[in-house]
Amino acid sequence: MFTDMQPELPDLPEIQAQTVGALRRQDAIGLRLPSIADVSGIDLLGYSPAALEAERYAAAMRIAYEITRRQAQVAAARARERDASYQRLAERRRAWWR
Repeated sequence: MFTDMQPELPDLPEIQAQTVGALRRQDAIGLRLPSIADVSGIDLLGYSPAALEAERYAAAMRIAYEITRRQAQVAAARARERDASYQRLAERRRAWWR
């Protein structure tokens, strides 16, 4: 009754031996696909991760050096102002004591 409704079984591939020796021979005998030549991560991703990281690092260093340069300018201006005020004070004292 139900025997007519069963689909035919597909042909199954031949089962390969799973011993260590058979696996070694399979690697030696099996055909391998050729490797893809001249394909790098840049071609696959569209950008270079190393170049992107280097660019980020350079931007961070540029910001850090800009901050340091501005701090040095402010410190130099304050030192000039302090020196000028000490110079005026010294000139006033010298003139007063003459």
